[in-house]
Amino acid sequence: MSIPKLPEKIKRPLVPGIIILAVLLFAGGLYFHRRGLNLVPEVRVPEEEGEVSGLQTGLPENFPADIPLFEPAEILSSMESKEKIQVTLQTEVSAERVLKFYQQKMGEFGWRLTGMGEGVGILTFLKNNRLVQLTTTSNPDGSTLIILNTHP
Repeated sequence: MSIPKLPEKIKRPLVPGIIILAVLLFAGGLYFHRRGLNLVPEVRVPEEEGEVSGLQTGLPENFPADIPLFEPAEILSSMESKEKIQVTLQTEVSAERVLKFYQQKMGEFGWRLTGMGEGVGILTFLKNNRLVQLTTTSNPDGSTLIILNTHP
């Protein structure tokens, strides 16, 4: 019995979708691990180094000014810790256009492109020992999900 091959129409958005899902699952696992796997909602002030301050629906106050945000886009969520900031946006613009925007604008802000995902929407930038990873994926409704991870 042979395994049927997926049509290209299905396979193309499937790979970025799986990558985005893996990133979100990792971030969620990190979040709950740091909270001691306590699934009961709890409000607390971050005290420990590296502690996650929680999921937000706006841009964190300390989001670096030298990382441009794509427009037009809606900020869906953000999460921050001592090690990183993650911002998730959604736009009606194509993933290709988003990637071209970041390739150009990040260079204008002094960032150096150091990596591109082959066949998927992942870009990695470096500047003064700081790292930014951008991941894009096309949603079935035609919108594009943008995830920015920065490691100060």
